[in-house]
Amino acid sequence: MSNIILSIDSSTDYCSVAIYKKKYIHHLKEKCKNKHTITILPMIQKILLQTQTTLNDLSYIAYTKGPGYFTSIRIAAGIAHSLSISLKIPIISISTLAIMAEKAWRKYKKKNFSFNASN
Repeated sequence: MSNIILSIDSSTDYCSVAIYKKKYIHHLKEKCKNKHTITILPMIQKILLQTQTTLNDLSYIAYTKGPGYFTSIRIAAGIAHSLSISLKIPIISISTLAIMAEKAWRKYKKKNFSFNASN
């Protein structure tokens, strides 16, 4: 059986969830400024239904650990840790900056990026 990963991000004004299943990433995102607590759980339920995945099918839980909005990060961390403990599966915390760097590397194939404040 393949690994199935549930990923949760609420470090910005958006909530996003994703399921990695059978080498494909299914994802949802929604702008929810200051409404992360009422948005994230229904989004998790929706992505599980869309991918025909149950909580017991999950192999890993991943969440972004920041930087970002402190309270929003704590919401994602709390949900991720609760699922990890109750399902007895590993948890993975990922830096938001590492995700951005990986995305830039995939797009531009550059190892080093510099910031020029005058632009």
